[in-house]
Amino acid sequence: MKNINLLNTIGYSKKLNYKDKLLYLMVLSTILVAGFYLTIYFLFIPFQHAIITHLIYISVSISLFYFLKIKKYTFVKFSMIIFHMIQLTLAVFVWFPITTGYNLYYFLVPMASFLMMQYDNVKERVFLTILSILSACLYLLSAILPLNNYMFQTSDVMNRFLSGMSIISIMFPMIVILTKFTKELYLSHATLRKIANTDALTQIINRKALYEQGIHEFEQADNYPKDFTLLLFDIDHFKNINDQFGHPVGDKLLQELTSLVQKHIRAEDIFARYGGEEFAILLRNTNYSTGLEIAEKLLLIISQASFSIDQISIRISVSIGVAQYSKALKDFDHMIEVVDQALYEAKNSGRNQVVSAKHIT
Repeated sequence: MKNINLLNTIGYSKKLNYKDKLLYLMVLSTILVAGFYLTIYFLFIPFQHAIITHLIYISVSISLFYFLKIKKYTFVKFSMIIFHMIQLTLAVFVWFPITTGYNLYYFLVPMASFLMMQYDNVKERVFLTILSILSACLYLLSAILPLNNYMFQTSDVMNRFLSGMSIISIMFPMIVILTKFTKELYLSHATLRKIANTDALTQIINRKALYEQGIHEFEQADNYPKDFTLLLFDIDHFKNINDQFGHPVGDKLLQELTSLVQKHIRAEDIFARYGGEEFAILLRNTNYSTGLEIAEKLLLIISQASFSIDQISIRISVSIGVAQYSKALKDFDHMIEVVDQALYEAKNSGRNQVVSAKHIT
């Protein structure tokens, strides 16, 4: 609870987008790394300029949590990069010999800028891009120029230690940050995929996703000995319901019907809104006779149900076409064609009935 309260105090929330979450992680990493170097300076490198600058750097970084809390994200991004560049440039070009490896920290600027940048924000994009280019130029200068006018001489042993710690201090936070970034990117992709494949009204999969699943199931059936059956059903005279009660009632009816059907099919079955008042059910590992039984059962359950919507009691019936996987079918599109023809025959033959497409190839 204390950890949660502390996070709430600084404005952190799971509801933040992944880039804003990363800002908290980056600020924390900055404080920890700067704190580590400050400890090294106190113990082994009593250089007053570096100690004072690091104390200021850590204080400024801690203060950034306040600006994160009040959602000044752009200010935090700019401040982090600018102060990093200032203290780093002093360390590389003024304070310590290049053998300390401090110039490696210039690599953090382009990577951090990319992770923090909101690409649709022109100010952020331009500012962080310019600083990234500047950091690359400063690194190049530090590697080329003979920098011998530094203010504090460190031993070879300390230089090797600092160089190694520079690499570790860069790699470890970036591994953590990139792991978090990758996870959030994956979750965002999964969310977008779900939205793209889900019918907004009924929250079951849409026609596009049904085709993807159906093609996969068809290919599996072609390669392995397995059955599956496809049902396509349509609400009889649905237009009359919309005309009589209005489209909002019609929409709620579709939602209620979806919930009813979901209660009477298996979790492994694929239930989709095919379009309008048409629905499809792909029954996995189901042979022809079982598929017909399920269709007849659903026909009866739906016809006996009374849907209460906005104090209106509505009874409906459906027409169902049934098709089973067969080697005679060329592909899933062909299967859709024959089951659609079976549904058409069910509607033309009086509705409220099941018609099999077994004889159609």
